[in-house]
Amino acid sequence: MGVACSLLLDTSKDQCTATAQCVGAFAGMQCVNRVCVAVDSGGNDAGPVDAGPWGCLGDVVVSTPTTTNVNVIVPLVDLSTQKPVTQVDVRVCAKIDVNCTSPLAVTQPDVSGLLHLTLAAGFDGFVLITPMVPDGGFPDAGDGAPPDVVVPSIVFFNPPIEHDLVYTTIVLVKSSALVEIAAVEKTSIDPSLGAVFMETVDCNANPAAGVSVTLDSTGSTTQGFYFSGGLPVLNGSGTDVSGYAGFVNAPLGTRTVKGTLNATQQYIGTATVFTRPSMISYTTLAPSP
Repeated sequence: MGVACSLLLDTSKDQCTATAQCVGAFAGMQCVNRVCVAVDSGGNDAGPVDAGPWGCLGDVVVSTPTTTNVNVIVPLVDLSTQKPVTQVDVRVCAKIDVNCTSPLAVTQPDVSGLLHLTLAAGFDGFVLITPMVPDGGFPDAGDGAPPDVVVPSIVFFNPPIEHDLVYTTIVLVKSSALVEIAAVEKTSIDPSLGAVFMETVDCNANPAAGVSVTLDSTGSTTQGFYFSGGLPVLNGSGTDVSGYAGFVNAPLGTRTVKGTLNATQQYIGTATVFTRPSMISYTTLAPSP
């Protein structure tokens, strides 16, 4: 296959530009599914064949950053209301700083729920999102329930970010919604365990349907699910057009999720996160080498 290219603001010599053009030594080629391919000059006007959304499988190439820093926008949306999430605190953390005791940056999303970050190119750490809890988290007088706020969340960038982009929308979950998801799955949330949510994407970074996911380690209460029509499905066979899937009550520690294309049983890729008690770990499951 040809040389890997990107459609997102990467202008290195072996990459497509933001206008999907191959440049430098590969000028004159055409970008098809993130690959610079030669245009047929033998009188065939059909042009290169589009290999489809999974054409990169088996030949995924990791590009090299060409800048020192990258600008990333991360949209934050509430699962239940589909409205922007703004009432959260955000810390950017190095991978080795698992408790984020020395954050690299502290910020908040804007009024549109957009998180604006400047990161080192190739950044492979994580972002810790915690709710702004009213009244210090104590219920009002006569109210026996704690506030219904976003579940503390950890966002892992996969693959590492190497160019400016708008990242996958992070669909944050409030505590009440997480309980409802667990109820649909005929289980209950164990606060001593974690959860792993992900979006599966294809070679063009679009949400991918028809992908099954597995977790490297499970416990007796671990339950996987796929979203179908915006709702979690216990016995689903794979992702729908949203590409969303996940696991609740995931064992603590470093966890790896693996994706397989149902139609062909081809390996898609893996993503690694770590889980913490009563937190949701988010990642993107994208084609990988």
